[in-house]
Amino acid sequence: MNKLYMIKIVERIERVIILTLLFSLLAVVLYATIVFISLLFGGIIVQFQDSFSQNNILTHLHKIFGGFMLVLIGVELVHTVKMYLKEDVVHVEIVLLVALIGISRHVIDLDFKHLAPLTLIGISSLIIVLSSGYYLIKKGMRIKK
Repeated sequence: MNKLYMIKIVERIERVIILTLLFSLLAVVLYATIVFISLLFGGIIVQFQDSFSQNNILTHLHKIFGGFMLVLIGVELVHTVKMYLKEDVVHVEIVLLVALIGISRHVIDLDFKHLAPLTLIGISSLIIVLSSGYYLIKKGMRIKK
């Protein structure tokens, strides 16, 4: 077989795999959005029915923000795969943005009272490095234009 023919076959298979992943991810993001909306409005109704104790409200808000960040991560991942399909290039700034959103979601879920100081230093360092990388890439893109 010809090498070019083999490469075209591999590229077509790769494209089918990426499209399958994209539609699967879209289905997951759609499901996560529906769950998020039901959590949001279901929680509002429950809060009116239950007592308005501070602990109940904070727990509910914690779940809402975590769910929102999860849907946002999914949307950014869909955008990353979509850009890869359009341009055949993975955009580093989008990957860094997804990582920042992911670590932000993790920070929302953390219990700071029971966390080791070294873990806090590690997480904060990770946020600083990801933010700096994202800033430098965006700055470099502006200079190119």
